[in-house]
Amino acid sequence: MPTFNEIVEIRNTGDVVTIVLDANANSGNYGTALNPGRLVVRDEADNEVLQLEGGSATLRLAGGAGAAANPTLLVVDGSGREVLRFLGNTAYLQVGTNGNGGTLSVRDASDREVFRYDSSTAQLRLGALGSGGDLSIRDASDRETLNFNSGSALLRIGTSDSAGDLYVRDANNQTVFQFSGSSAALYIGATDNEGDLIIRDGANRQVFHFDAGSAALRIGTTGNEGDISVRDANNREVLQFDAQYAVMRIGNTENEGDLIVRDSANREVFHVDGGNAVLRIGTTGNEGDISVRDASNREVLQFDAQYAVMRIGNTENEGDLIVRDSANREVFHVDGGNAVLRIGTTGNEGDISVRDASNREVFQFDAQYAVLRIGAAGNEGDIIVRDDDGDEVIHLNGGTGDIILRNADAAENFEIAESITVNPGMPMVLNSAGKLEPSSTPYDRKVVGVVAGAGNYRPGIVLGHKGSTAAQVPISVLGKVSCRADATFAPIEVGDLLTTSPKLGYAMKASDPQKAFGAVIGKALSPLRQGSGMVDMLIMLQ
Repeated sequence: MPTFNEIVEIRNTGDVVTIVLDANANSGNYGTALNPGRLVVRDEADNEVLQLEGGSATLRLAGGAGAAANPTLLVVDGSGREVLRFLGNTAYLQVGTNGNGGTLSVRDASDREVFRYDSSTAQLRLGALGSGGDLSIRDASDRETLNFNSGSALLRIGTSDSAGDLYVRDANNQTVFQFSGSSAALYIGATDNEGDLIIRDGANRQVFHFDAGSAALRIGTTGNEGDISVRDANNREVLQFDAQYAVMRIGNTENEGDLIVRDSANREVFHVDGGNAVLRIGTTGNEGDISVRDASNREVLQFDAQYAVMRIGNTENEGDLIVRDSANREVFHVDGGNAVLRIGTTGNEGDISVRDASNREVFQFDAQYAVLRIGAAGNEGDIIVRDDDGDEVIHLNGGTGDIILRNADAAENFEIAESITVNPGMPMVLNSAGKLEPSSTPYDRKVVGVVAGAGNYRPGIVLGHKGSTAAQVPISVLGKVSCRADATFAPIEVGDLLTTSPKLGYAMKASDPQKAFGAVIGKALSPLRQGSGMVDMLIMLQ
């Protein structure tokens, strides 16, 4: 083989040097400006396994038989470590090795590093100052199914006919975050790893928190109160919850709001109808109730729809019902503590008006004139008073204009003498001081009547209530009364006149007409033939 010193030049047929081998510089040059160089390496089977094209600045590693079946490009560092490996058949590129982490860097025409993958930090950077980065991935149909646009900070996943999905898995390989493009659904959390959605404001305060573990949604925090706002297709705010004022507003101009709650049978049991300003609670088969409790958990207001009853107040928290007029005056007050109903106030007198089924005002209390009216044309009024046995004792009959007193006599209150004992049925006479005392003299012309309330008779009306502090008794002066009588002086028959007797507080038969004049108490309505007892009598003072 010939030996060459220093430089070897090889010329082509045109006498142009196309190959230069420089032993001093340990270099070889192939080709010229007009005749680009090409370096070819073949294997033992004469397969072209390496080709360097000067014209296109291309290095090709081509597979062939034997060792060249999987073309490989290897680069080693100064320690002989394989830091770059490219396998042609599997299109596999490996950069870096143990003790020498790999970095992949791509620069643009302005020498800006626009792509960098740093294995030491496991970080991929796209873009540089003045050249924003984008990440674009296409599917087998050449559709862009993932695009991250740094200029608008926008990530797009999926495209027409190929919906995108985003998955995040935890350390146990459970999908804890999934966004499904086909169903437009976001799923957070998995079995044994419940999800939370947290959003923070510019001051790093947690202002939105959906806690799946407790199924709670929290909006707002200290210094940044939360609001919920929902708008309709015309951009009108139709639902707003304002946390600052604890107010929920539903509806807007030309889009009135409704709040509807249904029970387990899908029945509408609660409906706030904004269009008609109506609140409906309950429905067929599920009657409604309103219940309000105080700070001690006592039910202080209850409206029971089943029995159409409203209850206000409770033990140790009496109820009040107050209604005010347009001038904020308390014009209606049901005071549970004192069991008092007050209607009207200064400048706005109260009235009570009750109408019948024909809309006639049949009961009216007019506070301005202190007048009570009962009845109307076509529906006469009545006032009925009953005793504690439920018996009707007083009846004001508007139809006939009668006052009907079920008890038998009319009585009047008289002062009685001091230190005496008085019982119903005793005949009473005037003493020298003008006060009454039981009779004790026969045929006493100072007799004024009988103490009312004995036997079967009670006074239907009592006159003379003056509010005096002196002792008083009602004396029957008209009608029927039961009178104490003594038949030992003479038997008493029906129709006999009765007068005072010598026995204290007893009457007797008036046998002497001359003495009886001016001393007759009344006429006997029942007999008493012996002894003493009660005699029904018609009062007839004469």
